[in-house]
Amino acid sequence: MKLHFSNDEVVSLLQPKRVFGNLKPEITFLTTDTRTYSGEPNACFIALQGPFRRGTEFLDQAYSKGIHIFIISEIPQRLHADATYFLVDDSLAALQCFAKAHRQKFNFPIIGISGKAGKTTVKEWLYELLKFDYTVVRSPKSYNSQIGVALSLLELHGQASMAVIEMGISEPGEMNRLMEMVQPTHLLVTSWFNSELDNQLREASEVTEHVYTDDGNSSDNASFLSKGCSYDSLIPFADAHSLQCARLAIGLAAEFGVSEQRLKHEVPCLTRLALRLETFHGKNNTLVLNDTYNLDVETLSVSLQYMVSMAGQRPRCLYIGLDESTLHLEENIKNIIRPFAQEHVYIGLPELLPFAFPEGAMVFIKGTRKAHMERFAARFRAKQHQTVLEINLSALRNNLAFLKSRTSPETKLLAMVKAQSYGSGLEQMASFLEGQGVDYLGVAYTTEGVALRNHGVKLPILVLNPDPASYGECINHQLEPTVFTFAQLDRLIRELIFHGVQHFPIHVEIDTGMRRLGFEPSEIKPLIALIKAQPEVRLKTVFTHFVESDNLKDKSMGFAQIEAFTRVKESIEEAFSHPMLFHMANSDAVLNFPKAHFDMVRIGLGMFGLSNSPAALLEPVLSWKCLVSQIKQVRAGESVGYSRSFVATQDTTIAILPLGYADGFPRRLSNGVGSVKIRGFWCPTVGKVCMDMLMLDVSEVPEVQEGDEAILFDDIESMLKLAERLQTIPYELMTGISERVHRVYIRE
Repeated sequence: MKLHFSNDEVVSLLQPKRVFGNLKPEITFLTTDTRTYSGEPNACFIALQGPFRRGTEFLDQAYSKGIHIFIISEIPQRLHADATYFLVDDSLAALQCFAKAHRQKFNFPIIGISGKAGKTTVKEWLYELLKFDYTVVRSPKSYNSQIGVALSLLELHGQASMAVIEMGISEPGEMNRLMEMVQPTHLLVTSWFNSELDNQLREASEVTEHVYTDDGNSSDNASFLSKGCSYDSLIPFADAHSLQCARLAIGLAAEFGVSEQRLKHEVPCLTRLALRLETFHGKNNTLVLNDTYNLDVETLSVSLQYMVSMAGQRPRCLYIGLDESTLHLEENIKNIIRPFAQEHVYIGLPELLPFAFPEGAMVFIKGTRKAHMERFAARFRAKQHQTVLEINLSALRNNLAFLKSRTSPETKLLAMVKAQSYGSGLEQMASFLEGQGVDYLGVAYTTEGVALRNHGVKLPILVLNPDPASYGECINHQLEPTVFTFAQLDRLIRELIFHGVQHFPIHVEIDTGMRRLGFEPSEIKPLIALIKAQPEVRLKTVFTHFVESDNLKDKSMGFAQIEAFTRVKESIEEAFSHPMLFHMANSDAVLNFPKAHFDMVRIGLGMFGLSNSPAALLEPVLSWKCLVSQIKQVRAGESVGYSRSFVATQDTTIAILPLGYADGFPRRLSNGVGSVKIRGFWCPTVGKVCMDMLMLDVSEVPEVQEGDEAILFDDIESMLKLAERLQTIPYELMTGISERVHRVYIRE
């Protein structure tokens, strides 16, 4: 990003309501995230307002990193005398004004790509076909939001001869704002929504000179899709989605003059995209960021910025794999990397890269396609098990934003991470949630909280069921215990007196109907008296649990609990003068019982896309997968597995998978009770599920082979179906997945 905005231009663009401080010479760099800023000169920090955090919270952090120009939509408590602050109505609109103004400085073709699906794939394949004839700037990864499009446009530069910009929409009016910024000379619609969003695409088509659509009915050239179809025999994919994406990319490349000879050479080389950044726990306590799909020098800095945001206090170690044809890029790559890491940077041919890294490092791995750095990355895996649980952090972030959008801006968010964050990984998930701006974390036991503190998590942590013997650990690690009996509270007070601690935060649980843990509402008066008499403790929050927040047919119990808790709340507020938080709602209650939001809501399964509420617009987060180890032919009359519990009545093809009941796939799913999806077919189990493997009947799966992906669940429906077959709930299924199953964190 190399910008040039003078003082006069900034004032003219933004029309700020007020300017604080002396104007600086110019702005040459814009950032919206202090974590990824690496010291670029003349930088300006735009304080965006997100669903969880306000950008103004990070002004001092930005200032401490050397940024002295700020765009804000609210006046902060502290204004630095040597800094400049532009006060605007909407900081996002200000960012988009910069993007629009920067875009207008360039006259080369700008292709906007929009639609329901396939945008990123078409963009990347189009780039692969155009890059030999044009210098192309394209949106990094899936930067297609209102913020992502603006940041993509700011990457335009004078050496480019074309830009390809993704334009994603999901809400009314979004396309208008994107069109105002991008002003595409060409617009490609990859697919239609079959909803009101299509009207936005049609309106955009009417104001764009050259338009191409997925059905070929474009206003500019109805034959472009037929050009793409003429290369079907060379497209290295058979599935309908990939075929269509390739046709769109080929047809548009042909429209821009890419020769038939070039297309015949490059189309067979198109590869499936790794559109997701993969993060996993590596050897020597490392955290590995695997971005080995390709080495695109122009967008390398985007991946490096993400690495910085993930690294925290970890030392950084970078491996960049080159091939013989790209060795000349080494110095250029070193210059790009230098602001992000100075030590432990290794660039070159994969076979010459040292396998040496600091304890606990953040390891970043990237390389050219020919370098095959995915093989190098595999050496880092702490667990070599072929069975993986994928956690889609992008989907989880979207679910957080949706649940937050259903509460008031003042309502705080507590994310539950007990039981290894429902099996998804305690430390990694807690760090991610902290980075997203949640207000509190909740754990079941003190040991979980201690592990988070040792991992560097700074958020307040509520311990739901602390062992009184662990109160010393709570004090030493600033963990906030729940108290639910007088004996427990007395034990805690004595421990605090022993440590000489006063005003220690505690949380009080009230039993309003669960008949589990908690003080009775009738015990509130003596409880208040005891807490007020003891300076060692300070009441931080009061909470209760819903009995059934998902029962939409009969909400009477829920309303009765809300009423009982409200009476407790009124009594406590009358007795104490200091502010405290009251919370009751879990994920389903966020949607089904708005009156139960109070000051904070607690979310658990909702983060992972699970909810019984019809109002839930949530995305699946978890996928449990493995690879087929072997294919066998079983003749009629032969048995499969222990105890000969399955005997083939006809010739049968079976697949053996490398997971069993030790991985969390219970033995009671044997002999057809359970099933696994391969190539889109659900295949029943045959024989007894073993400790480390299971067998499937794959006779109906065409062309099944060793190495095929086998999916236990990859969406909400398949997870619920598996839980139903186990006669249990998703909680038990998720937390029962063994520790030896490799957890992989992906970001789209």
